[in-house]
Amino acid sequence: MINGFLSILTGIIVLFPFLITILFLIGMRKMGTAPAAVIGKAADFTTPFLFLSVYITSMTIFGKGTGFYISAIAILIAILFTVVERLKEKEFQITRVMQKTWRLYFLVLSFTYIVLLIIGLSFKISEYVK
Repeated sequence: MINGFLSILTGIIVLFPFLITILFLIGMRKMGTAPAAVIGKAADFTTPFLFLSVYITSMTIFGKGTGFYISAIAILIAILFTVVERLKEKEFQITRVMQKTWRLYFLVLSFTYIVLLIIGLSFKISEYVK
């Protein structure tokens, strides 16, 4: 019973990671915080779920291990942001770099997730038509 519930919950989180963002914003709104003040925090909270969702969705569509590519791109983005920040600013603040990097991950993973959903739907529609 509990395993079935956890499987369903995990499936919903993987398929719809933006539900977490919406639920986070609703929860913060109920606590009295303005939505504009917590949008960044909601994105930060959703990013790990997007990593998981993009990985599982790409595995489902392509059937190959894409975790290496996702990790490599994430590391390259972090290195690039660190180098740019170090060259641009006199005082290097690692927390600022990490926050910018994490928010960029959110944007890149959101775009990738939407593209993967479109590709997956296209593949399934073409299979159905044949």
